[in-house]
Amino acid sequence: MLSLRERRAGLLEYEVWLLREAGYRVTGHSQDSGLAVIDVIAADEKTGIGDLRLEVTLPASYPLMPPRVVAPDLDMRHHQNPFVHDLCLLERSTENWDWQWRVAGLLDKQLKKALAAGTAAAGQGLHEADQGEPFSVYYTYVPGMHVLIDSATIDVGISGHGDMELYLVGPVPPPRGERLLGLVKSMRSDGALVYEAPPALTAMYGDQPVTARGRWVVLDEPVRENDAKAIWDAARSADPQPTRAFIHSGRRLEARGIGFPEEHARGRDGTGWVFVLKEEMQQTQTKRKTRAKGGDPRKLAAQKSSDQYHLARAMRAGRDEMTFRAPETLGLVDQKVLVLGCGAIGSVLTEHLARAGVGELHLLDMDELEPGNLSRHAGSFQHAGVAKSIGMAKRVLDINPYSRVQAFNLPIGAPRLVDEQRTETDWLREQMDVVNLIVDATAEIGVHELTSALALEARKPWVMLSASPGIGGGTVVRIDPDARGCFACFQWHQRHGTIPMPPAVEIALVQPAGCAQPTFTGTGFDLALVSAQAARVIVGRLLRGTDGGYPEDGYDAHILTLRDKDGSPQPPHWDGFHVARHPKCAAH
Repeated sequence: MLSLRERRAGLLEYEVWLLREAGYRVTGHSQDSGLAVIDVIAADEKTGIGDLRLEVTLPASYPLMPPRVVAPDLDMRHHQNPFVHDLCLLERSTENWDWQWRVAGLLDKQLKKALAAGTAAAGQGLHEADQGEPFSVYYTYVPGMHVLIDSATIDVGISGHGDMELYLVGPVPPPRGERLLGLVKSMRSDGALVYEAPPALTAMYGDQPVTARGRWVVLDEPVRENDAKAIWDAARSADPQPTRAFIHSGRRLEARGIGFPEEHARGRDGTGWVFVLKEEMQQTQTKRKTRAKGGDPRKLAAQKSSDQYHLARAMRAGRDEMTFRAPETLGLVDQKVLVLGCGAIGSVLTEHLARAGVGELHLLDMDELEPGNLSRHAGSFQHAGVAKSIGMAKRVLDINPYSRVQAFNLPIGAPRLVDEQRTETDWLREQMDVVNLIVDATAEIGVHELTSALALEARKPWVMLSASPGIGGGTVVRIDPDARGCFACFQWHQRHGTIPMPPAVEIALVQPAGCAQPTFTGTGFDLALVSAQAARVIVGRLLRGTDGGYPEDGYDAHILTLRDKDGSPQPPHWDGFHVARHPKCAAH
């Protein structure tokens, strides 16, 4: 196979030759620091709109990555960057580029089609990909400067102008590697509330943010200048009401939010938003300067540095955005799940359920997080020493602020009461009454037997997940209240071999210093496979019967194989089984 360096040998000259052979006029070419540039004239027969000047840049990764094609004299409303005039000849994904086309082939195949689509009336473009072209993506923003909005309400039916309240956390402008994360708290028009941030987002800011007041306006069209000051001036022209200055990170600032119509998806229009923070620069003091003795004093003119304008990108953070990429999980917002066990396998599962959008999670564990747990646990070092259930509750809200979460730090199976009035089984019954599904990730067989029996009593589905020693494999079992078999039946089937045991690796347990008992060995990435499968089973069961919901695979038990009999790693493989009633099960 040829290396990239070998593929690029003599590349520029070859590309020029191909272009000329294809009927393009090459007016110049150059190469510097790995980049090659070719100046091309495409005739009317190639464009359909007359002769067109093109600047083609071959990046250092060419031909494995596509070239950049700029039409500096063209100004199309679609399929062209309005500021740097790049032509959109391909969809964004590099899978649409075939390096064997070369520049000449790309222009022959795509140029005329792109120009026809770009000059057509809105909605009548030919040969268009199924994607929107939001104007806001073309602006150049200050790195790390973002303002959160909920597009479910801010993108629909808002017009005019008014007052705006912002929360701001972080420096302006943010140094490299840091961020300013703002939030539009509210918008008013003529005193009437037209937008208010979801409480879940405002709660994230606690008592930390600077509260700022500014102005917002929706323009008839986007500002076609890639300049924060030009955008500010256009907003001020449409909304002459002055903004109120505020102090943040030692700087005197003013804020404006600017909306404008843009395409969000092909055939679906909405409102694009950007935010400009104007930084007022301090005026220098007027000074007097005296010449030599006998000379006249001369007054120097007051000096003022130009104000700075910082463009911040809008980030959509509403509940809809949290599920938009996984529409099969939409119905989870109304579901409640009890997770017993927030150790390695349970914490990763909890993270999956939070990301999927489960509306409410009740978490129980009796242990505190040790730094050594983090090789497999979903928590972070900042949670070391915190109860695992509480640490995971914080983690859940970090991932999905719209989730509701309760954390409980108490044991199951210990010979004591939860409090003076209730036993642990009383507590479990109370929890099971208010949730839709129970998960047992305790890795304790006695607890499995207890919680599965209580779940059947409560008429709630129950899911157990565990890993075998050394994580040679794993098990996920779902028992429905109306199922033919129960967890005890599953155990009998494993004893008799009708459902196999997952492979185990004969590796000695280890007991870290300071720990009360030994623990199993194995990697977090192997263990995560069990948690992910359990999440699939849980989500499928919760959404059973929901139109368009995540589907179930139809099995009651799932056995994972990661190692063969000799302990050698194998590609992960799951087998599914039905749990029938076992004749020896005394529970029936």
